[in-house]
Amino acid sequence: MVVYKTTNIECLPDPSYVENATCFVKAVNWNKAVAQMDCDLIFPLSNTSLRTTAFKKDYSNQYQPFLIDVNFNVCDAISKRNFMAYGVIFNTILKQFTNVNHSCPVDGHLLARNVYIDAHLIPPFPLGFYLWSNIFREHINNTIEHIGTVKFYFQAMEPVVSKKKRN
Repeated sequence: MVVYKTTNIECLPDPSYVENATCFVKAVNWNKAVAQMDCDLIFPLSNTSLRTTAFKKDYSNQYQPFLIDVNFNVCDAISKRNFMAYGVIFNTILKQFTNVNHSCPVDGHLLARNVYIDAHLIPPFPLGFYLWSNIFREHINNTIEHIGTVKFYFQAMEPVVSKKKRN
């Protein structure tokens, strides 16, 4: 069995679209840490795309592309018009951990609480350290505007088992 422990998170918003962005990781136990995220959108998002890419840390301590590099429309995923596997996973994560509970446009205060990677949602990764990069873009009048990037760092590992003495 493999568990995915969050090790770090980086939020890199574009200040012209997002303000008051905060994100941090809180340890729960040896096998689990959860991410907390908050931000305020300046403009409503109505035609947003997401490029999600996975990277694996190699022996030279560099992140290299790893299997997943997918683009999809977030609004289609939220409204269940997109049945791409990663769109369905993204929608499941949104419903479980965020206050985004309606279709586009999305506006106001966005929050995500206790976000972690559920081993049942994604295929098993080999043991190691990974970076999951999520680049959000808004399509406005045939132009593409960068909204922000969320980088999710995690470790695929075997679960740590407590070695308490039994009486």
